[in-house]
Amino acid sequence: MKNKSFSTITFLLPLLLPFHANADMPDAARLFGARESMEAVSLSPLGDYVVYKTPASSRGTHFIAAHIATGKQNLVTTSSFEHARVSDCEWAKNDRLTCLVEGEQRLAGTPIGFSRMFAVGRDGSNPKIIGTQSNERTIEINQFSGGIIDMLPDDKENVLMQVPILEEQSTGTRLIAPDSGIGVKRVNIYKGASTIEERAGENVSRYITDGDGHVRYRIVRVVDRNQNYTGKRNHWYRSRDDRKWKPISLSDDAYVYGFDESGDSIYVTEPVNGRDALVKITLDSGAKQTVFAHDRVDVAGLAQIGKRKRPVGVYYFDEYQHIEYFDPALKALTNSLSKVLPGKTITILNTSWDENRILLLANADDDPGKYYVFDRKSRELMLISGARDQLEGKTLAKSKPVNIPAADGTRIPGYLMVPPGMEAKGLPLVVMPHGGPSSRDTWGFDWLPQYLAAIGYAVLQPNYRGSWGYGDEWLGENGFQGWRQAIGDINDSARWAVASGIADPQRLAIVGWSYGGYAALQSNVVDPALYKAAVAIAPVTDFAQHVSDNRNFVTGRLVRNLVGSGPELNTASPAKNAAAIRAPVLLFHGSIDLNTNVNQSRSMARELRKEGKSVDYVEYDGLQHSLIDSDARIDMLTRIGAFLKANMR
Repeated sequence: MKNKSFSTITFLLPLLLPFHANADMPDAARLFGARESMEAVSLSPLGDYVVYKTPASSRGTHFIAAHIATGKQNLVTTSSFEHARVSDCEWAKNDRLTCLVEGEQRLAGTPIGFSRMFAVGRDGSNPKIIGTQSNERTIEINQFSGGIIDMLPDDKENVLMQVPILEEQSTGTRLIAPDSGIGVKRVNIYKGASTIEERAGENVSRYITDGDGHVRYRIVRVVDRNQNYTGKRNHWYRSRDDRKWKPISLSDDAYVYGFDESGDSIYVTEPVNGRDALVKITLDSGAKQTVFAHDRVDVAGLAQIGKRKRPVGVYYFDEYQHIEYFDPALKALTNSLSKVLPGKTITILNTSWDENRILLLANADDDPGKYYVFDRKSRELMLISGARDQLEGKTLAKSKPVNIPAADGTRIPGYLMVPPGMEAKGLPLVVMPHGGPSSRDTWGFDWLPQYLAAIGYAVLQPNYRGSWGYGDEWLGENGFQGWRQAIGDINDSARWAVASGIADPQRLAIVGWSYGGYAALQSNVVDPALYKAAVAIAPVTDFAQHVSDNRNFVTGRLVRNLVGSGPELNTASPAKNAAAIRAPVLLFHGSIDLNTNVNQSRSMARELRKEGKSVDYVEYDGLQHSLIDSDARIDMLTRIGAFLKANMR
């Protein structure tokens, strides 16, 4: 931890070390490929400790609990990433945390994800498995451990968890098939013992408490006759003093955050006039009140703090991130902090249970950010540490919002990044479509485009039609079924950069991850002469195969509905149209990717080679979709830099 003697921070202008364009590529790859030095930071209930995640090795992870007043640190837990890793730890009581373990195993050759939870002291002592555990008397596979739904702040030893519950029914000595479903247990996080609070409910996906430890809301998935999810949900609630479940009507697109402070209403985001808005619903009457709606963009989330997750504001993104606070004191505080930390986005991450101490992240497009704790009584702002120490003092690229005219006249929002010290004129340019496809790029720090800018490339990130965040009409059919529109917007963005004089038409490339990787390949199918190089990381390349890869999972029907069916699947698939691609292709994939099967990249490489095309394929053994490994990321960035240099002369 930095600054072991915490006091009111003294603000000094740092000596900026120029990070010039065309910097040494291996050095840049090391700087930007290394994982965050601090992430997943959380403040303890009393506000005297933080817990944070930091690399233990290229793939390994430490979770550290640090005492704010003294800087003393304790190792809470560590993992090596071999088959499983600790992905998150959060405070349950002031001396105890709950941690999530995630991993993959192969079942009949298919990679299957699993999770488990354990509780542990902030000094690493007395670890206890909590949640679901294997039952050797049944044939059920306990794939997931469940999750905590209420920390029960007034209970000294217990939390509430929603967990898979196997309720064995026996008659004499004969064991009948278990009734499997999600229920709720009261779990002692010091001893590991538990009692059932809510019996298993068939197809229940989520339970919500009212903040006082009472389970009063549940969401039930609607399944077809094959037990596949349909994407529809039924919602049920209980009145304050009634155990009977009552139905309430919400749209399938609604997301429920939780109860208000009265316990009589819930906060949800659901479409209002075609855009997601924050809505408050009184449960017994069904009356709805729109709390916040934006006329251009969707609401992105609800800010909640304190002992009972008090709702205090709403997040949304237009060109930048905004938080509209309902709480006047927090609004005034963040306004004041913005003056102390000018040019930074101030995000409240969480607070002590009494809300006196506040954990903040202050970051920007050219700053990965620093974590602070603010004490409201003493008015002290205490620096904890930077998110990426290796970039401290480096001059990074700025990200500028742009509006790009598509061929049909529609304005496509996006971001343009220009290498530090360069003019946006005649530059080699990388178009970088985001993943999802139902996601979007936002203003802020991003290590991959920053690397490209550091080695001399302008980067253009269009939020093509099919992106989330701009309302239902913009989302359209989604980027899979609406691929022609999405790919058209992406290629129109590249042509705009050339027509505007920003980009050199002889030095255009496209780089993408996940759906962005698909778009990087399919853009070259649609317009083979536009780009000089294409990089695809963990891409979907064969739509029909993608549907088939997911057919044995309960989400298989959702994938099929998302992607579509019929002859269009072949037309939309770059692996089926490899002959059309002219640009050299560089592919990357993790061998145990649960999002996009590794065979998608293997097939793409095979089809390109069969057609005599230029292709390099790099596969990282034992890595998932996000390639969370510093060595792998450094290697990937180094290869991308060399590949672009060789093909964009």
